Amino acid sequence: MMGATDVEEKENIMNRRSFLKKICVAAAGLSCVGGFCVARSRPSKPNVLFIAIDDMNDWTTVFNKDNPIKTPNLERLARRGVFFSKAFCSTPACNPSRTAIMTGLHATTSGVYGNRDPWRKMLPDAVTLPQYLERHGYATKGAGKIFHHGRSGESDPKNPDFQAFFPKLPTRAPKPNYNGYRTGPLSRTYYDWGEHTRKMIDLDMVEWVENVMDQQWDKPMFLAAGIFKPHLPFYAPPETFKRYPFDKTKLPPMPPNDLDDVPPAAVKKAHTESFVYENTTAQPQNSPGNLKRMVQCYQASADFADQMVGRLIDKLDASGKADNTIIVLWADHGYHLGDKESCVKFTLWEKANHVPFIIVAPGVTKPGTRCDKPVSLLDIYPTLVELAGLPAKADNDGHSLVPLLEDSKRKWSYMPIMTMGKGNHAVRSDRWRYIRYADGSEELYDHSNDPWEWTNLAGKPEYKDIIERHRKCLPLEK
Repeated sequence: MMGATDVEEKENIMNRRSFLKKICVAAAGLSCVGGFCVARSRPSKPNVLFIAIDDMNDWTTVFNKDNPIKTPNLERLARRGVFFSKAFCSTPACNPSRTAIMTGLHATTSGVYGNRDPWRKMLPDAVTLPQYLERHGYATKGAGKIFHHGRSGESDPKNPDFQAFFPKLPTRAPKPNYNGYRTGPLSRTYYDWGEHTRKMIDLDMVEWVENVMDQQWDKPMFLAAGIFKPHLPFYAPPETFKRYPFDKTKLPPMPPNDLDDVPPAAVKKAHTESFVYENTTAQPQNSPGNLKRMVQCYQASADFADQMVGRLIDKLDASGKADNTIIVLWADHGYHLGDKESCVKFTLWEKANHVPFIIVAPGVTKPGTRCDKPVSLLDIYPTLVELAGLPAKADNDGHSLVPLLEDSKRKWSYMPIMTMGKGNHAVRSDRWRYIRYADGSEELYDHSNDPWEWTNLAGKPEYKDIIERHRKCLPLEK
């Protein structure tokens, strides 16, 4: 596994080799940035390495070096292509978010709003992204958590989404829980957190994907790798925790009475699974079930997910296939860690919806590009279809990001829409987050000076025009 120190040493070695690489640039037709070279020409029928991460929020160093969660491998990947600094999920819940990404259909089109909605039964005719690529000559393989797990994530065995798939394995859980709870919901393994000494299921997934990379491919390959961490239970090996000492664990800001200016509909969503916040904040700080310990474990678990990304990148490089492989990395949604009186996703605030999103497309993207235009994960499907040179799929609700991959500064007028339950939507522009609930109540936040969304401006008359402009972008529902 690769931690921050390992990555730095690896980059030092790369830099020492950069002089030799530069000698070969002209002859090989390559473009080099930071010691990494990509082909100038756009490959035909490129492979796709499709990396999904579960529940990773934006408190990571890929967004800001001062953030507490160390993600050196996401940073390394971002230096190869385009990092979208303002990317948002379409729904801050696993099943509807992943359904939207994989079908190209927003919840307001598909009707898949929640984790228990059986997406395939509701969308029997939907052509998923791997199915579309398979119909156009691709081999499709995957492992881990790509679609949601459980009954809601089941695909049609008569019409499988992948030609070969290695499913997510059951959690190898301790007995009893690490977090110290012996009764109540937090005593369930699902809600556990702590230093985990058994093999992590993400290692099984990565090993399977690495084996596929070692094989010879006679067709272009769509290869999906679904990393389950940092989803609960918040586990990581003891060596990862060494980078997150408890006494230095940073908690998000939690001002008192933060929810006093938001409507009841917002409070209800913030308090989904409220027993997590209520129990952890009531425990003494030295308790393994305390909020600070839980946040420490989330940070270590997110670091572990980053290590899995590093292994996938290293294996792709070693396979010799990197110059002909598009890499797409995304997290299905964000996560609250005590901020907004919440320890879940399921809200329409920034921390539950803002996610890491990176695309590396040889011959298209320029290494080290940061795109600050607001985009949606719903845009992944049409983007990959265009990058693969395939016919556009007319019913996709998203927009191809290829224009931004080619020029990150170009004009981009689309504003991402986020939905959590029927009738509840958020619209994100470059500066503003506007939220409207099914009962008509509203919120507005100015991200130029309020990144943690402490002040709801919706009731102030001077913001009427801004609210109206964003309100016009609200989606129609069936």
